[in-house]
Amino acid sequence: MPQCPHCQAAYEEGQRYCNNCGSFLMHPEEGDTFCPQCGVRVSPSQQYCHECDAPLKGEVLQGATAPAGEASPPGPAPAPGPPPAPQGLPPWVIASLAGAGIIIILLLIVIFSRTGTTPAPPVAESQAPPALATPGAPAADLTGQLEAVLSTLRNAQLQKNINSFMSVYSASLPTYDLKRQETLKYWGGYDFANLVFTVDKVQAIDADHALASVIWYLDVRNRETKELSSATQRFQVQFVKEKGNWRISNIKEEQ
Repeated sequence: MPQCPHCQAAYEEGQRYCNNCGSFLMHPEEGDTFCPQCGVRVSPSQQYCHECDAPLKGEVLQGATAPAGEASPPGPAPAPGPPPAPQGLPPWVIASLAGAGIIIILLLIVIFSRTGTTPAPPVAESQAPPALATPGAPAADLTGQLEAVLSTLRNAQLQKNINSFMSVYSASLPTYDLKRQETLKYWGGYDFANLVFTVDKVQAIDADHALASVIWYLDVRNRETKELSSATQRFQVQFVKEKGNWRISNIKEEQ
């Protein structure tokens, strides 16, 4: 039987969480990543802790041991100070350079007085044309913007708020009306025990369209039988920007 990468307790194939320490088992990466709030082991790709529901974006603790009560490793040594300034040039060198500069200035005055023109001023840095963005490259914060949309969708699922749930979908979604009906029907039969997602392969098509690969990990409980089941769902999601807000315009399930 396989063993938990954190506490070495045995577990069954396909089990999502360790029965002994609560560690996440689906992606046993080397090393341990912990929730900063409750200390349970999580996957580095998780957005939320499966135990305490704390957000994990940029907050997970890395290390081979549990984070509770341990001091942080010392920071890097401060950078050395700047090297001593070089000694000044000899006086005769400075005098020679000054004399050469005066001669050059006089020559320029004579030249431009004869031609009747004046030299054009150098282009200031602020006047330089802006660099063009690479076509198809996502903006620096595009991933964060799409994650915010999916976080709204996740919270709406957990709270069973249909208005908030539908607000993340564009009216151009081919199954917009059917989505509302199917979601309400599903909520009537199941409750979410856990719901987390990861976002990958974010691509900006243009300023108002984007693509992303989204994976949902969910644990649901049948309201009638109380049976708990787990599932992993993968989707290619298309986003469209409407009135400044990103919304989901199409969904395709991946195998």
